[in-house]
Amino acid sequence: MTSFEDLALGPETVASLAAEGIETPTPFQAAAIPLIARGNDLLGRAGPGSGTLVGYGAPLLDRLEGGAGAPVCLVLSTGTQQATHLARSLAPLCEGSGMRAAALAPHWNLSERADFLFVPADRIGTLYDGTVKVSGIKAVVLHDGDGVVSSVPTDRLETFLGALPSDCQRIFCGLPFGDPLRSVARRFTRRAVTIPTGAAAKAATGRSAEADRPAARGRTAPPRELNFTLVDEDRSQAVLVLTATLLEDVASVRHVLLYTASADQAADLGDFLAVHGYHSGSPGDPAAPVWLSPGEDEAARKALDALDDSSVVATLSCQVPDGAPAARLRHGAGGPAWALAAVRELGHLREVSAAAELKLKRVRPDRPPRVSSRVDQLTDRIHEAVRAPEATPYYLLVESLLDRFTAAEVAAAALLLLDRDTPGKGSAARAGGRPGAHAAEQGVPEPWSRLFMSAGQRDEIGPGELLGAITSESGIKGSRVGRIDVRESHSLVEVRESDAAKVIKALNGTTVGGRALRVDYDRAPDRRSRGKPGQGPPKPPFRPGASGTSGRGKRPPRRPGRS
Repeated sequence: MTSFEDLALGPETVASLAAEGIETPTPFQAAAIPLIARGNDLLGRAGPGSGTLVGYGAPLLDRLEGGAGAPVCLVLSTGTQQATHLARSLAPLCEGSGMRAAALAPHWNLSERADFLFVPADRIGTLYDGTVKVSGIKAVVLHDGDGVVSSVPTDRLETFLGALPSDCQRIFCGLPFGDPLRSVARRFTRRAVTIPTGAAAKAATGRSAEADRPAARGRTAPPRELNFTLVDEDRSQAVLVLTATLLEDVASVRHVLLYTASADQAADLGDFLAVHGYHSGSPGDPAAPVWLSPGEDEAARKALDALDDSSVVATLSCQVPDGAPAARLRHGAGGPAWALAAVRELGHLREVSAAAELKLKRVRPDRPPRVSSRVDQLTDRIHEAVRAPEATPYYLLVESLLDRFTAAEVAAAALLLLDRDTPGKGSAARAGGRPGAHAAEQGVPEPWSRLFMSAGQRDEIGPGELLGAITSESGIKGSRVGRIDVRESHSLVEVRESDAAKVIKALNGTTVGGRALRVDYDRAPDRRSRGKPGQGPPKPPFRPGASGTSGRGKRPPRRPGRS
């Protein structure tokens, strides 16, 4: 497959892809698009960097009909940031089909009426309480499924998937495709196709038959080294820093060959580098220190192979190669080889490098000076944990936490947990078994209590205002406040059980956002029912019209003596 026309996509979708500079399908897209277009359930062992969004988004845009004022496709994601990023990325492709993509997140107008709706894991309750109409759903996607499975309570996810119509298409993507995700996928898909698998796996990774022969595996030549460094969203700045370092600090490097995804990205990057004095040209231009390859890997490789000494050229993938063939083509020759990767793309980068027989090496910034032996030990353990392949699902979980806390708060909490070598014993000793010590201080998990607060979105109240009012009025720490769910007319807040009475007493009658609060235990019976053994699956945790959920039911009864 050399183009999206070969994949039988409609002309409007192909034109929308071309307008975004997406002209050549990745190995995952080439395998997934025909299957999804035929309505098959799909299990895709693929993650960020392999083109998963276009892989399922393009064929669904062709296959589904929108315009009904309700979603036809739901995409479950790990957090608000990811949902927003995915919706913004798919929105330009939707224009050619007359559809609309949106995220169920702040600053999206009437998102519940979009054709493609991206739902963060912590908002899955909206699929029960009537906020989102699910009667017209024709396809459901778990994007980064490992993170979704670890972020959504098992009963909620399974109840939702089990209630979908039998003709609803189900697509699960994840890398790694862990056991929990595999278990859910097996139970809630029918005759699902797995990719890559068998011959498709070799095609996706680019491994040839010769690569599997003992003679090829027993070669003595050491593999080429592919250095990589982690970047955030500002890749242009990362490219500038690395380009300057290679040209100024590595004596053998005379040129840096930058591999980009499209001509537009190459042009923007060239302009950005020119502002800083690094002029660019086509591969092979002896007068230009920077060579730009606008998605034409083969032409750039030919120019590299034509040099008498290709070791003077450092190769840099501004984005992770989409497959092993691209990785070998870009970094199989030349001088130092580099790639920029986001944390979410690490799983894909590891698989691509292994299939391309490139030795992956992460290059980190210099470590801070020694502070103490204890801090050094923690630093070593963190470095080791970051390198672990199984760290990817935890990153997805942290991403959802960043929707509620700052990076510094999450990092501090992680360090605290890491520093507890023997959870429970050390904290219990510090608590000393004193009366009134929190159960969490003695190593015993303390349950949550859910409180009803009479202020919501119509009062222009957000989670931040409620959290500030709780901590300032009651004096409890923010770490003892759980989920804050702000609805149209009210809010539901989780606090530790031992703090619930204190919060109710402190906040009742206080003014937040110009409204006097009424605070009490949330007494909606449907949210406390979880089913019993032998009585079948539990009921959905939210029910349309229930008290305290959609705002259309009756409010909880007033407690005697409350005003």
